[in-house]
Amino acid sequence: MENGTTQKLSEEINDAITQLEYKIVELKTLKIEPDLSYLNSFYKERTEENINRLNSRIKIPKLSLYIWISSFVMLVFSFWVFLYVFSKIEETKVNSIKEYKNQLSKSSVIMSKENAELLKDMDLWFKSDPQSTSKFIHWRQNQK
Repeated sequence: MENGTTQKLSEEINDAITQLEYKIVELKTLKIEPDLSYLNSFYKERTEENINRLNSRIKIPKLSLYIWISSFVMLVFSFWVFLYVFSKIEETKVNSIKEYKNQLSKSSVIMSKENAELLKDMDLWFKSDPQSTSKFIHWRQNQK
């Protein structure tokens, strides 16, 4: 009996080995493709979220456009105000200089051009002929 059980056991082992060999050959030829549907759905979902986020930012440029336009308008307005103030400062400066000169000439601190010319003419005349003041007055009237 022992011989019969050994033979039976040996046949079962051989059958198991052949079945394993068939399974190995079957597994070698079998193409294993992973199920990527979860991964694909995840990336699809993330991509849609990113696209929606980008699209929501695209709707905002109206606000940014208004900000840029208002900044440009403020820049132009500021430049115009600067030029206006600068011109007024120049006007005020010129007017104050004129007023200061008028006050100095009224108080005889400075001479007018006419008086300076008269002084020059008198100096020239008196250097050339110091004796004749009456001739000077006559000469001066002829020069004008």
